[in-house]
Amino acid sequence: FFDDARAPHVARGPRARADARGAHASARRSDELDRDSSATIRARLERDSSAATDPNANARRRFHAATRVGNSSAARSFFSDETRLMLFALERRATRGALTTVREQTGASDAEALAEDAHLAEGDPRALRAMARAWEALDATPANEAMRLYVKVLDEEKPNWWDGAATEARRSNRGMHAKGGMEALPEAMRVERGRWEFLEYAGTKPTARFQHAATVAGAKMYVIGGSFRGRFMNDTHELDLTTSTWRRLKTKPGTSALPACAGHRAVTCRGVVFVVGGRFKGPETSAMSVYRMETKDDGLDEVEWVKIETGGDEAPCARRGASVTMVGEHKCIVFGGEDDERRFLNDAWILDMTSFVWRAVKAPGGHPPESRAEHTATMWGQDTLLVFGGTGRSTKCFSSLFALDLVQHKWIEVNPRGAARVEPRAGHAAVLIKDGRFWVLVGGGNNERGLSECSILDLEEMEWVDRNDAFLAPPIVGEGMTLCALSTRDGMEDAVVAFGGYNGACQNETQILRVPEDFPEHEALASDENRAPPVSTSVLRDDKSIERDDERDDEHASSPASALIDFASPDKPAATTFAFGTDASVQAYRKENVELRRALHRMRNDAQIVADAHAALRVRCEDLERGLSDERRRNEDLERKVAALAEQIRGGLGASGSFFSP
Repeated sequence: FFDDARAPHVARGPRARADARGAHASARRSDELDRDSSATIRARLERDSSAATDPNANARRRFHAATRVGNSSAARSFFSDETRLMLFALERRATRGALTTVREQTGASDAEALAEDAHLAEGDPRALRAMARAWEALDATPANEAMRLYVKVLDEEKPNWWDGAATEARRSNRGMHAKGGMEALPEAMRVERGRWEFLEYAGTKPTARFQHAATVAGAKMYVIGGSFRGRFMNDTHELDLTTSTWRRLKTKPGTSALPACAGHRAVTCRGVVFVVGGRFKGPETSAMSVYRMETKDDGLDEVEWVKIETGGDEAPCARRGASVTMVGEHKCIVFGGEDDERRFLNDAWILDMTSFVWRAVKAPGGHPPESRAEHTATMWGQDTLLVFGGTGRSTKCFSSLFALDLVQHKWIEVNPRGAARVEPRAGHAAVLIKDGRFWVLVGGGNNERGLSECSILDLEEMEWVDRNDAFLAPPIVGEGMTLCALSTRDGMEDAVVAFGGYNGACQNETQILRVPEDFPEHEALASDENRAPPVSTSVLRDDKSIERDDERDDEHASSPASALIDFASPDKPAATTFAFGTDASVQAYRKENVELRRALHRMRNDAQIVADAHAALRVRCEDLERGLSDERRRNEDLERKVAALAEQIRGGLGASGSFFSP
C-alpha cells in the first residue's frame, strides 16, 4: 500500500495502473461516491456553489465526512491496528503535509510533531514510532491523493460509512432502557450512594445457590432455579422491591412446574418473565427449551410454568451457559453456550417472542468469536450485539470483545481503548447503568483465581474506564451470581441488586447499590478493602468438586444452639495496625469499618437464626400449653365423675346396711 502511495503516478502493477488512469477515473469515482452517498451529504454538496468552480471541492468534502466517521470511537474500535495506522497516516498527510516538511519548518522532533496524537498510542513509544514511520512513508504522496485513498480505505473497511456521516457515527443505548423504568426508586433502594449494603428484608429469602437466573418485572425481582451442592433446583422466589419482602412461589397441584435447572437465563418481555435454555434434570431434550411464568395477583403464593412450543425451519440445540439478550421489545437473541455433550458453541439465534419462531443468524462475514459459554452479552444500539469473555476449550478464558452486526450479519472484533487492563473472566455477571451507557462486569473467575475487580465499558466512547474504584464489587462476590438493574424512566437514578453466587460456598445474600449521580467521576466511598477476599475456586470445575466444598461448608454451619452462643459472644474483628500518616490512618479506619460491618452482618444472621429458633420454641410452648389445658379439663371431668361415683356408692351402702351383706 505504501509503495503505491509514495508514487501514484508510476505504474507498479494492475492496481497502481488502475489508480493512475487520470482525471477520467477520478471523475468516474466521484460520480460513484456521489451516487452512493446519503441524501443528506448529496444535498450539502449540491447546495455548495463552490463545487462548480473547484473540481476538488467534492473530494475534500467527502474526505472530511469520512474523517468524522473514521475518527469516531465507535468506528475506530472496529478497525484492525493496520487499518487504524493507515487511516492516521493518510489523514495527517492530507491535513498537515509531509512529516519531513513539518520537521524542517518547526524544528520539532517526531515526538513533538505527534504530541497531539499521543493519546492514540496510549503511551506506547513503539506505537508512536510506527505512526511517525507511516506518516513519513507518504511524503511523496500528494494531499489530494491521500484524501482519495482515505475515502477508498474507509469504503473497503466500512462500505456503509456514509449512512452515519451526517451525524457522527456513534452507537448509543440512550432511551432504550428508560421505557420500562420506574417512576422513582423504591425506598429500600435509597441507601447511601456508591456503597454496597445488605438488604434488610422481610419474609424468607431463597436458599444458597449459583448458576440461577434473575430478572426484574415491574416492581418485583424473581430468582429462579440454580445449583447447590451439585443438585439442580426448580423453585421460584419473588422479591417485592417496594416492601423488600421475599416470598416463595409454589406450584399449584395439577399445574405444570419448571423442571430443575441450572445455567439458564431469564428475560422479561412486555412484563412477562421467560426462562430460556439451561441444563435440566430429567428427560433430555434436543431443542432449546423456553418456559413462560404465569402468576395471579390474588394474594396466593402460586406460580405456573408453561412450556412454549417453538417453531421455525430449524432450532438451536439444548444448551447451558448461553447468553440471552432482548432485542427491542419483541425479540431475543441467543449466543453460544455448552451443549449436552459438553461441546462449546458459537452460533446465534433470534427468537420472536410473539410468534415464538426461531431464526438462525447467518454470519458468513467477519471473524466470529471462538466457541464459548458463561460469557455475557448486551445490545449496543439497536442492531449490534456485544459479547464479552466466557470460557471455551481446555477451560480457556477470554477477555476479547466481539460485535455482531444484525443488519449485515457480520462479526467484528472490537478493540476498545484501555483493553490491556481487562482480565479474562467467565461466569461473571453484567449490568447496564446510566441509561445503558456503561456496561459493568462483576465477579467471575479465570481458573487461577476469583475476580473481585470490576470492569466498566463506556459504550458511547468505546473505552474501558480506567478507574479501578469507580464501581466496587459487592462484599460477597463470586461466580454464577446475578445482577439486576433498577432504573428510573428519566435515566437519572440507578440501583443494582446482586444475589447468590459461589466463592468457595454457595451464597444467598441480597446486596444493593445505589449508583452515584456523577458516575463514574464520583469519589469512591470505600477502599479496595471493601471487597471480600476472593477464593481460588472456579465454576468451570465439575459439580463433584463443588459438592465437596459445600459439604465442608455445611459441616461448620451453625445450629440454633451454637448460634445462640455465637450471638452472645460474637467474633471480634481483627486488631487494626495503624501506620504513620493520615492516608494510612484513613485506610486503617476504613478497613476496621469493613470488618465491623461484616461482624454486624454475622450478628444479624445469628440473631435471625436465634429469632427463628425462638419462634419455633414459642410455637412449641403454645402447643404444650394448649395440651396441658386440655389435660387439666380432662382431669377435672374425671374428678367430677369419681365424686359422683363415690356418692352413688355411699348411697348404696346406706340402703343395705353393709357392703358385704346381700
